[in-house]
Amino acid sequence: MSSPAVVSIARRSSPDLLWPLPPTRVLNMSTGPIEVTRNVLEAQNASILTPHIESFWSAHDETIDLLAKVLRTRSKIFLMHGSIRSGIDVALANFIEPGTKVLSIINGYWGELIAQWAERRGALVTRLVHGVLDPIDLQRVEEALRSGPYDLTTLVHVETNSGLVNPVREIGELVARAGGLFFVDTACSAGAIELETDDWKIDIQTTGSHKCLASVPGLAVVSVSDKAWRQRSAIAGKQGYFDFSELWKHSIERVHTPPFTQPTTLVLALRAALREIFQFGMEKWWAVHRQLATRFMDDLRAGGFSMLIDESTVAGRRDCYSDTVIAVRYPPSVSDQSFRKILLEEFGIFVIGNVGEFAGRSFRVGLMGPAQMDAINMTGTVAALQRTAAAAAARQ
Repeated sequence: MSSPAVVSIARRSSPDLLWPLPPTRVLNMSTGPIEVTRNVLEAQNASILTPHIESFWSAHDETIDLLAKVLRTRSKIFLMHGSIRSGIDVALANFIEPGTKVLSIINGYWGELIAQWAERRGALVTRLVHGVLDPIDLQRVEEALRSGPYDLTTLVHVETNSGLVNPVREIGELVARAGGLFFVDTACSAGAIELETDDWKIDIQTTGSHKCLASVPGLAVVSVSDKAWRQRSAIAGKQGYFDFSELWKHSIERVHTPPFTQPTTLVLALRAALREIFQFGMEKWWAVHRQLATRFMDDLRAGGFSMLIDESTVAGRRDCYSDTVIAVRYPPSVSDQSFRKILLEEFGIFVIGNVGEFAGRSFRVGLMGPAQMDAINMTGTVAALQRTAAAAAARQ
């Protein structure tokens, strides 16, 4: 009589067995929303489910204070329900009226999107367009600003379709000298990559909870400098639910009971995520992102992949490569749909496709939160990407 162990082995080696078994879970290696820690998830289970008691507002104010430390700012911070896109749109609505002059510095999908939304709000937009894989030319920026004046200059810190990091610090200095306000989308940087909102002269900054802040989706974050706040007061006709003056009065000053419902559980989750970052240490967290992203890209190259930026004019310039968005070109004869389907169904790993001119030609990996930066997950992802590329090519 065979032992149970022998019988089990015999069954597993049967030619009728489909192998490998379907994944039992999905590892989210996308650029957001990201997988969060159990502590962040469980923070939402607290009993503070109403914004009409002081214990919630204590948690809310602590979250605002932690955000100020992450963003390195003394600016006013607005925390509101919505996506990162909603934060961008609300911020533009509060600083643009018909005829507002905007200089949009563009070298990717999101830079162009912000320019389009500014136009929809009535702005007169001048586009300073660079190639999608080209660094921002500071001389061109300086010349464009001299041709102004502009009320608002817009820029994306990390372009998510290429993984290219733009020189926010240098452009902030140029904008400050020229006058006007500096608007920066920090969706793929704030919390994981060095960001000094005040020192870099950023007047309006937008991000969200579900990327580098390592929390669950649903909160938009906007910071507004004192300079921007003073200039905003001169813009007429700003009314409605997302008017910043009203939001500040109700959610920060709280002279009266706020007449709207706060996203209580989302605030608690974000507070937990920010606490984790500060327990680790802000500068140390930035350094770990840099170290692990470098290792991850080196491992990908060793496995036969290349980053989109590897083929640009700044190839090899590490300061131009994001530590949070790794945009990877597909090997020849590998289709986007086949590749990501195999990776998800056979290996249980999800990466996101690309947008704009790189749609179908590349995919993006996120290294934004703790789960994505776990050594086992990073190593397993590289190995799975290699095997998936071989399988996808064989099926073409």
